Amino acid sequence: MPTLVRHAMTIVDRARPSEEWVLSDDGREAARALRLSGSARSSSEPKALETARLAGLDATPDDRLREVRRPWSDDYEADVARYLACEDLPGWEPREAALVRLHDVLDGFDGIAVTHGLAISLYLGYTLDEWRALPFPAVVEC
Repeated sequence: MPTLVRHAMTIVDRARPSEEWVLSDDGREAARALRLSGSARSSSEPKALETARLAGLDATPDDRLREVRRPWSDDYEADVARYLACEDLPGWEPREAALVRLHDVLDGFDGIAVTHGLAISLYLGYTLDEWRALPFPAVVEC
């Protein structure tokens, strides 16, 4: 089973798509404190790649570990609640499509995968409260 790592805290910039966000200074410091080692894969998004690098991993980028594709939301938590409750949301990547790619890359992988909070929550069947409880960064032993 993989060890799943949620990327460290980012700088939220509404002028850029979330898949282009980078780590904040505090996020970089927290990623350095992880000190991980082993076989690793990472989402191809900059925030995940930087988390992996700063944590000491030589991670192979894999786009299947990317976050769920979605538009900007002024009420992200409410939209996440709806998404995790299996509601189809306009502009959001279909749950089944996200699950297929996540299972494809993670099932049978016995290493570290640096990814995203919603992707981890979807893969592990987390509730909204479990998603909320994931810190930046988080290490989840499966």
